[in-house]
Amino acid sequence: MGMMRSRRGNRQRYIRWIAVFLVFAVALPFAVVVLSQPGDEETNSTIEPPTQPTEKPIPVNSQDESVDVQPTTLPFVIEQAPNNKAPQITLDGPDCVDPLSESNLVTIAISVNDVDDTSVVLDLSALVGEENIDLTSSINEGPELGVPGIASATFPIPPTEESYLLLISHAADADGAKSEAALVIPFRC
Repeated sequence: MGMMRSRRGNRQRYIRWIAVFLVFAVALPFAVVVLSQPGDEETNSTIEPPTQPTEKPIPVNSQDESVDVQPTTLPFVIEQAPNNKAPQITLDGPDCVDPLSESNLVTIAISVNDVDDTSVVLDLSALVGEENIDLTSSINEGPELGVPGIASATFPIPPTEESYLLLISHAADADGAKSEAALVIPFRC
C-alpha cells in the first residue's frame, strides 16, 4: 500500500507540474501578444506613416487611420516581387490617316527602354473589331530591339469599318516582364 501511495503521489505531482507548465506555456505567449500589441500599433501609427508616405497630405481626419494601414503594407508586397523591371514602351504615329489616299501606308515609331536589360522582343498588332491582325513582320528593325531604342513599322491600313485604327504593341524582356502600349489613329484628317 505504501508503494501505491508514493506512485500515486508522484503521478499527481507530475500531472500538477505539467498543468502548471501548460498554463504558463499558454498564458505567457498570450500575455506577450496582448501586452505588445498596443505598443506595436502605436509604433505602426506613429513611426510608419511619417517615414513611408512622406509626401502624403492625408492625415486630416481620423477615419482614414484604417485606410492608412492598407497603403503602408503595399510597398512591402512590391518589394517581395522579383527585382526585374518591365520595359517601358510608347507608340507614336501620325495625328490622323486617310484610308482613301493613294498611299494607304502608315508609319509609326515604337520607343522602348528597359533599365535592367539590353534588348527586348517586340510585337505589333491592329485590333479590328474582334480580330487581332499581327503586324509584327512590318517592324523594320525586326522583332528584337536593343534598348534604349526606337523601332519603326510601316504597314498598309487594314480594312475596317471603324473611324479609327487601334494599334497595340508589346515589349518583353529576357526575364519575361512584359509591357503594352496602345495608339489610336483617327481616320479622315
